[in-house]
Amino acid sequence: MYSDYVSRHSLHKVGVGGLCSYEGKILLIKYNYGLNKGKWNLPGGYVDLGETLSSAIEREVLEETGVHTQAVDLIFIRHMNNEKKDKGLISDIYIVFNLEFKGGEPLADNVESIDAKFIPLEDIEGYELSNLSKYIIQYKKDKKGFPLLSYEPDKKIKEQLNVQNYELYG
Repeated sequence: MYSDYVSRHSLHKVGVGGLCSYEGKILLIKYNYGLNKGKWNLPGGYVDLGETLSSAIEREVLEETGVHTQAVDLIFIRHMNNEKKDKGLISDIYIVFNLEFKGGEPLADNVESIDAKFIPLEDIEGYELSNLSKYIIQYKKDKKGFPLLSYEPDKKIKEQLNVQNYELYG
């Protein structure tokens, strides 16, 4: 039964990215792998099983840069379907948050990133950015997004659905 359910619905890959502005600068990393190797990007990565979106981006930024942040609001959602040789058609979702800087000095992890730093917004044009990161920065700088709301489903619903954690943005 479970395999029938899964086969009729999309398999999702969920990634998160973070736009952290601090004192007129944007936190960026230089990728060490993939299609954007050598380009500057917003930090981020995949959501782990059982993790909320906000905790995933805060963890990913810390792992990749050493910078502590807090997710403030959701600013961007990108969705695409793409074919993976070993998995078939995947629904690929990328969710970007505005992040508040909480502390730390940018330092690359030297695994996923080979450099990490706060780059002054006026100097961004001098850096080779991935197209999507560049678009997000240009489109969303100084704009608010959808905040995390305080709504929680009632206890009965949470028990019936076996809800482990819950986030609602709006």
